[in-house]
Amino acid sequence: MLRSLSLSVVALGLAATASAQVTTIATESFEYPVPGLLYQQAGGTGWSNAWWVSGGANDELVMFDQTIQPPFAAADSLGGYAGQTGVFGAAYRQFDLGAHPELIDPNTGRWGADGETIWISFSTVNFQGQPQDHYGGLSLWRAGQNPAESLFLGAPWNAQGWGIDDEGDLAGSAPASIIPGTNDQVASRLVVRMDYMSGQNRCRMWVDPTTDYPTGTADLDEMVTGGDFDEIRLSSGGNNGDLFFWDNIVVAKGVPTGGLGVNYCTANVNSTGATGSISATGSDQVANNNLTLTAGDLPPNSFGFFLTSQTQAQVANPGGSAGNLCLGGAIGRYVGPGQVLNSGSAGAFSLALDLTNTPQPTGGVSVQAGETWSFTTWHRDAVGGTTTSNFTDGLEITFN
Repeated sequence: MLRSLSLSVVALGLAATASAQVTTIATESFEYPVPGLLYQQAGGTGWSNAWWVSGGANDELVMFDQTIQPPFAAADSLGGYAGQTGVFGAAYRQFDLGAHPELIDPNTGRWGADGETIWISFSTVNFQGQPQDHYGGLSLWRAGQNPAESLFLGAPWNAQGWGIDDEGDLAGSAPASIIPGTNDQVASRLVVRMDYMSGQNRCRMWVDPTTDYPTGTADLDEMVTGGDFDEIRLSSGGNNGDLFFWDNIVVAKGVPTGGLGVNYCTANVNSTGATGSISATGSDQVANNNLTLTAGDLPPNSFGFFLTSQTQAQVANPGGSAGNLCLGGAIGRYVGPGQVLNSGSAGAFSLALDLTNTPQPTGGVSVQAGETWSFTTWHRDAVGGTTTSNFTDGLEITFN
């Protein structure tokens, strides 16, 4: 394992590289005949089947448009949207999983592989009922499984506001998390980002963000047990005839270009044939203390940890490593309890940082507004049967 480092080298100003691009993988804009059933409609992109709808005549969700009262202020400009007509009814649709194999968790066969990021966005509102004793939203669903509901997004039961419910009503699951000040009777655009990790997953929700894929502080930021899925369910209901609308569902993968920080330094190729990469999500505001580092393109099932310094460098083969160390000066290692990580089958791991306890050779320090810190990742590797180590590139973040 790499020991504490203190290197006196000249800092290098090296070219930045962009982070990965977000790519749309499924859409549904509900442009179907009005009036008409949602059942057996098969428009949109990225799906493997048509909509299935509950009810004796498969009619508990049907098609609406703005000619039907009440109007839906958050609907897209194309015209149609789906709405509930039967309390506690539901509509289901499965994704074309095989079109994006890198998202598939090999242990479940569903989307949610460690190291991947998936976005789920939709517009919704509680258009009928009373402001209590109801729910409505979109569930990430495990088709044919028990429990089937992996994560509920929208207005959890008796919440009257927007939030999430981890693994639905599964006994022992965490209580629902609600964003203060939100109202499910106000039409809203909900944008959810799922970052899949070994163990729990990170879920963030924004209400009416100004961009499709926001990078700033989320309105809700929780670690959840659920989140894997191969299907979605639209459903609402309550004790007062409560019904919801839905429109403009978009599912995407990847991290927004121009995310936090600037990549620098050149990493050497590791045993996967790729160079390891480092990225950051969350906020560069010190007061928020909300920053997560992710290392990707690592050898599967390799141990590693993050390092940090206020000095940049490019040091070849330090301590016999096969890689380049992108840090100099006083270097701290994230090797405390729970901080030495394994890349798993996805070849990636993430760590949420505590900016009030940033490691340095002399002990933990607090990051201050105006400071620039750089980060990299050390990891185990094997080349030609010989055990070695390598590094990702570097990431520079200026804090505010």
